Amino acid sequence: MTDLGLYIHIPFCRSRCAYCGFYSIGRKPDAPFLKALAKEMEMRSPAFQDYLCDTIYLGGGTPSSLSENQLAEVMDNIRRRFHISDHPEITMEMNPCDMTDSYLRHARALGINRISIGVESHDDRLLKSIGRLHTASEAEKAVKRAWDLGFRNISVDLMYELPGQSVMDFRKSLLWAVHLPITHVSVYSLILEEGTRFAQLADKGKLPRPTEEESWAMYQDMCRILPHYGFERYEISSFARKGYRSRHNRKYWELSDYLGLGPAASSRIGRTRFTISPGVRMYEKDLLTGSAPAEEIEELTEKDEMEEYCFLHLRMKEGIPLDDFEHRYGHPLSFWYGRQVAMLKKQKLLTEEDRHLFVTYHGAALGNYVFEQFLRDE
Repeated sequence: MTDLGLYIHIPFCRSRCAYCGFYSIGRKPDAPFLKALAKEMEMRSPAFQDYLCDTIYLGGGTPSSLSENQLAEVMDNIRRRFHISDHPEITMEMNPCDMTDSYLRHARALGINRISIGVESHDDRLLKSIGRLHTASEAEKAVKRAWDLGFRNISVDLMYELPGQSVMDFRKSLLWAVHLPITHVSVYSLILEEGTRFAQLADKGKLPRPTEEESWAMYQDMCRILPHYGFERYEISSFARKGYRSRHNRKYWELSDYLGLGPAASSRIGRTRFTISPGVRMYEKDLLTGSAPAEEIEELTEKDEMEEYCFLHLRMKEGIPLDDFEHRYGHPLSFWYGRQVAMLKKQKLLTEEDRHLFVTYHGAALGNYVFEQFLRDE
């Protein structure tokens, strides 16, 4: 059977964070949504009977906005409709405010074995300014509570380049996080997504941002502190203790097959990519009246896929496996990108070792520039 990553999008949040560009709405999940999601599983699963789900990821939005009974319903429907491997990685994003003893015990009993917590910062002032509802103390207690209740694969998210954030603020967050009982850290710089409150403030010139020097210092702290405390950088934004890399996220970076369910969820099967239209009410209406949800379908050309292959593999520590690239596309990488690779090596942004091409320390810091060099002219 072919391995498959299964993603479930739960597009509900108590409130919308000022930086978030993911599709979500400000209310709790209700019965019509759960029925529509179950219907989509029923509708799509027959095409995946020859697939084995070895990773499942509940993302959002805020999946922990599901009640205990609703979460049980979702997990039961997944298991009834899809083949699940014997040892799957089952990740659930959680908000610290939702992580009660009862909820965590219930999630673990349902097979959730990895949790990802949107901690973002150790600074309560910054948490409030970006729209998070928890405090640093609540986040710390939630992480420790999850560990005490038996979770042994815990990831936290941190952010840098936030408005009003100093280098020392970020350094304190890093040092605080590494002393929590966690196995994985995802670190994201602030990206101004269209339509977010931060993007609107930036357009008006009302969003203070760290200087380039401060941003570079934050980046250096991330690259220095996390490995010092045993978190290996295995992807540009991802650090893990040995044995705790995200199996699900690697599917995205390695162009493996994954199926997304729920409003705004994306899938990629072979060279076909399809994304369900956002809009909870339309999603419910379509599925509960017997129709497939509206979606956009894109058939990737070899050129499209080759570009993505290079971008995504260069995000990872191991980089581009040159033999695999040649086997996949019929020509060595140098056939398509010889000039670009030579230039980036000369600039000390790329290096090659053991038939793998990967970004250097400075290349990772200038990732967007490096990736742009792999856009092929028609």
